Amino acid sequence: MDSAKIWSMLRGKGLRMTPLKKKIVELFLGGACGLSAADVKNSIGENPHISSVHRCLSSLEKAGFLRLDRNDDGVLRYRCSRTFYPDHGHFRCMDCGKRFPVRYTLPEDFVKKLEASGDFMVEGSDLLLEGKCCKCALKLN
Repeated sequence: MDSAKIWSMLRGKGLRMTPLKKKIVELFLGGACGLSAADVKNSIGENPHISSVHRCLSSLEKAGFLRLDRNDDGVLRYRCSRTFYPDHGHFRCMDCGKRFPVRYTLPEDFVKKLEASGDFMVEGSDLLLEGKCCKCALKLN
C-alpha cells in the first residue's frame, strides 16, 4: 500500500497528517517495529519534542495504524497494525536479549474460521519464539 493511500485513509479517520506524522508513518512502513517514543525520536533524524512524538504515536494508534507491541520491559513500544503491514513475529534470545524479526503468516482460513465463530475480530497477532541466537549458541561450544 503506498503512502499517499495510507495518508488518505488516516485523514478519513480524522487525523491531520502533519510532517511529523508523515515521517513516523514512513518509518513504520519501512519495517520499523517495536519502537518506543524515544526510538522514534532518534530514528527520524530531527529533534521534535518527545511529547510531540508521544502525541503522534497515540493518535496513530487510535486511528488503527499502529498497535502496541508486546514486550516485558515496561516500555510502550509500537508496531504497524496488520491492515497496513504484514504480520510478523520475533525471536528473542534468552541470553543477550536481542529481538529479531521473523516472517510468518497466519493461515487465512484459520483467521476466517475464528472470526466466523462470531466471538472474535482479528486485528493483529503476535508470535514470539525464544531460544538462543547464533552468536550466543556458538559461545556455548
